[in-house]
Amino acid sequence: MQTVGIKALQSNPGVLSKALDSGDYLLITRHGKPIGIAAAFDDGLLDLGFRKWIAVRSFQAGDLSLGQVAQVFDKPREETMGLLSELGIAIADYDLAEDLETLELLGSH
Repeated sequence: MQTVGIKALQSNPGVLSKALDSGDYLLITRHGKPIGIAAAFDDGLLDLGFRKWIAVRSFQAGDLSLGQVAQVFDKPREETMGLLSELGIAIADYDLAEDLETLELLGSH
């Protein structure tokens, strides 16, 4: 999710079309306070409903935790994990090479 101030958006409206063309969404602020969200129109928006859709997108972007998404859906974490899985969304994001390197470093001490 990108954040853009209303004045910056007024002076550079291309920011909005670029974000929407790439499927991203914008949090629009005035004096640092959120005043709106601009989102590309897609099937997920209709299938999930906007609030749930934005929660899922925010989870994918790393802006919300699994627990926060579970609260939006009013479901236990386990059920939310199943839903995210059905939507093809990875629950955990890790770098195997980095983990192996860490284990190697720990083993050498």
